[in-house]
Amino acid sequence: MEPDLYNHLAREFSSEEDVRVIVDRRVGERRALAGNGGGGQQVERRQGDRRRQAHVARQLSSLGYAFVRLDV
Repeated sequence: MEPDLYNHLAREFSSEEDVRVIVDRRVGERRALAGNGGGGQQVERRQGDRRRQAHVARQLSSLGYAFVRLDV
């Protein structure tokens, strides 16, 4: 987490009623290794990536932030 970036963005958008600044606390890939780590090979069991907005992950890794529209 980058507290300075979070604080800056939170201040910048504090007057916007429909904007929320949140922290992405995910760390690395959480998919487990096959057989509880036996053999060290990773088996992909998912049919597809559940993250439909791949651009968000790219923005987070390259910029440190991303803008996401939430359908409420």
